[in-house]
Amino acid sequence: MMNLQTQVDERIWEAIKGDYLAKQYTNAILDTIYFLSDLIREKTGLSTDGQTLVGQAFGGRSPKLKVNKFQTESELNIQKGIEHLLRGLYQSIRNPRSHGKYHDSKEDADSIILFVNYLIKVIDQSKSPFTLENFLERVFDPDFVKSSKYAGLLVDEIPNKYRFEVMVEVFRRKDDEGHSQLSFLVEALLKKLTEDEKQQLYQLISDELKITRSKTDIRATIAIFPCEYWLQIEETAKLRIENKLLQSIKDGIYISGNEDLSDGALGTWAQGLIPYASLKNDFFYLLCSKLASANHLEQDYVFQYFVSSFQYLEGYLFTEVTNIFLEGLKRGDIRFYNAFCYPLTSHDKWQDAIKDAYNKFEAKEIDLQFQAEIDYEELPF
Repeated sequence: MMNLQTQVDERIWEAIKGDYLAKQYTNAILDTIYFLSDLIREKTGLSTDGQTLVGQAFGGRSPKLKVNKFQTESELNIQKGIEHLLRGLYQSIRNPRSHGKYHDSKEDADSIILFVNYLIKVIDQSKSPFTLENFLERVFDPDFVKSSKYAGLLVDEIPNKYRFEVMVEVFRRKDDEGHSQLSFLVEALLKKLTEDEKQQLYQLISDELKITRSKTDIRATIAIFPCEYWLQIEETAKLRIENKLLQSIKDGIYISGNEDLSDGALGTWAQGLIPYASLKNDFFYLLCSKLASANHLEQDYVFQYFVSSFQYLEGYLFTEVTNIFLEGLKRGDIRFYNAFCYPLTSHDKWQDAIKDAYNKFEAKEIDLQFQAEIDYEELPF
C-alpha cells in the first residue's frame, strides 16, 4: 500500500494530514487545492481565486508566473497547457466538491493529491518577474510618476512576503534626492503592511533617530513618511529630534528680498510634525517669540515656513499670536496681511479675531533694513 506522506511535498502533507488521516478524503483534496491557491497568491501578490487567479498568474502575453523561458513556440504552448490544467483543476475538481456532496475514496484522493503535488512542483520552479533589486530600480527611477495612483500600482506588484523588505530597503536607501517620489511609495506601502510589520518599522526608525547625527537622514525620514507616523516613534527618539529642530528654528532667519535662508534650514522640516510633536508648545512659544521679534529676518523665517502651523494654536498662545497679528496689521505691515490666508482664513477662530483689522488694513512703508551673514543649507523644497 502506498504511503502518501512519503510521496508528496511536506508542506502539502502538513496541510492535509488532519483530514487525510481521519479518512475525510474529499476535505483532504480541497485542502490540497487551498494550499495550491495560497502558493500562487504568495508568489504573485494577487488576491483573487480560482480560474481568475490562474488566468492572472499564468495567462496573457506577460504572465506573472512563467514556467519556462517563455520564448519558443513550444515554451509558449507549455505555459498555456499548465494554465489550462490549473483551470481544469478548479472547474472539474475543486468547484464541484466545494458546492456539492462528494465522498471520495482513498484511491481517488491519492491520485488527485499526487497530481496537485506535480503542479506545485511546477509552480515552485516557475519564475516570478519580481525581484527586490529590479523593483527598487523602478522606485528610484528618475521617471517615477509622482502620484498616489502610480505608487499604488507599483505596490500592488509586490508579493506579500516582500512588502516589508521593500519598505526597509527604501528607508535604508533614503537620501536627499528622492524625497517627493519616496513619500508616495511609502504612503502606499504603509496601507499594505500588517500591524506587526508597522511596529517593526517604527522601531527601526526610532533606533536610527536615537543616534543619528546626519541632517540628511533626519530630513529624509521626516520627508518620506506621513506626518502622523511621528506619534508612533519612541519618545526618546522624538524628543531628541524635536530638540534639534527647535535649536535650528531658534537660529533661523530668512532674507525675503533675496529669497535666501540663512540658518535654520533643518528646522523648516518641523512644519508638518508640529501638531504631532511631544514638544508642541515649545515650538509654538519659539515661533511666537520670533514673530514678535524686532528683527524682521526672524519674522520672515516664520512667515515663509510656519504660518500654516498657526491653525493648530489654542488657548493662551492663540491669543498671543493673534495680538501680534493685530499689531502688525495696525502698523500697516503688508507681511502680516499677506500671511492671513488659507489655511488660517478657513478657521472661524481666526476669522473672528482678525477679520475687522484685516478689512481695515492700509499698507504703510516699513523700515526693514537688517544685515545677515549668509550660510546656505539645503531647503525642504
